[in-house]
Amino acid sequence: EEGDMRTSLIKFCKKFLIRCHALARRFVRSHSDLAMSHVAAYFKSYQRAAMDVFSLVDASGVEPIIHDDITTAMCTSLGIAISGWIVVFIGVTLSHHRGYLSDTVVCDILVISFLMSYTIVFTIMEPLRASIKAVYVCFAQHPESLSQAFPLVFHRLTRISETNVLIV
Repeated sequence: EEGDMRTSLIKFCKKFLIRCHALARRFVRSHSDLAMSHVAAYFKSYQRAAMDVFSLVDASGVEPIIHDDITTAMCTSLGIAISGWIVVFIGVTLSHHRGYLSDTVVCDILVISFLMSYTIVFTIMEPLRASIKAVYVCFAQHPESLSQAFPLVFHRLTRISETNVLIV
């Protein structure tokens, strides 16, 4: 009886995880940041654009390229590095005024300056991220459109996407 109960619990957990995976996949499909290019170009609603872009990306073999994209990681690293340097500069500046400020105030100023500078740097980098994602969507929708403007990018993305379509 304990074995049956354990088996039924495992089956229940498996079904639950499959449903959670399907729900998460549907959420990601309907809330993709890649959709902004379709929202801007075709005046679609955000969820409709996200669904259309996801089906384009899925059919064209561009999805693995997007998953391997390091733009977000690079923007995050750059934001952290610049914010860190700003905090170091502010910390050095505040260290000369130690008599006027308590340690708590100095720590608060450093944390707030890091958060503000990181937010500003990441916001400044957002158009770069969006334009790179728009290139991926453009390639998924009309691959030949990149062939004249950016032939090197076109050939590289074509080679990678063809490899991905063959593997799938």
